[in-house]
Amino acid sequence: MRNYLLAACAVASILAAPSLASAQPNGAGAGADQCLASTSEQVKGLLARFRSGGPALRAAVARLVEEHPELARDLVAVARRANPAQKAAIGAGLADAANYFAKCGSDTCRGLEGLIRTSLVCADEGTRVGFLVAEAPTLVQGIPGFNNAGAGPARISPSRP
Repeated sequence: MRNYLLAACAVASILAAPSLASAQPNGAGAGADQCLASTSEQVKGLLARFRSGGPALRAAVARLVEEHPELARDLVAVARRANPAQKAAIGAGLADAANYFAKCGSDTCRGLEGLIRTSLVCADEGTRVGFLVAEAPTLVQGIPGFNNAGAGPARISPSRP
C-alpha cells in the first residue's frame, strides 16, 4: 500500500511540475516590456567594484536604492549577468531598502517599497533567494530579549549559613 502511495505522489509531482513552473513569475513569463530595463552606469559600476559580492555590495545596493528607488529594476537586470555571490548581495540589498521603506510608514514610502518588490518579478532565482533570506527575520531578531542585549553580569548575593 505504501509503495502505491509513493508511486501516486511521484506521478502527481511529475505531471504538476510543468504547470507550477509556468505559474511562477520570472523574466520569461512576465510581459516583454515589464522586464526591459536600461542599465545605468551607476549600477554597472557596482558589479565592477564589488566582484566578490558580500556585505559591501549589499550596503551599496541598499544605499543606492534608498536614494534612487527607480534603479531597483536596473539592479535586477544587472543581477542576471552577475555571479552567485553578487546576486545574493543584490537581493539582500534590495530587501534592506524595501524594509527601510516599509518602516517609514507614509503612503509614498509604501509605494516605493512596492516598486522594489515589483522589480523582483523579473529577477532570477539567485537574486530572489538573496532577497527572501535577507528579508526573513533571524531567531535573534524574532525573539525580543533573546540575545540579552544590555544585560549585565549576574549578581550573586552571598548566602548566610
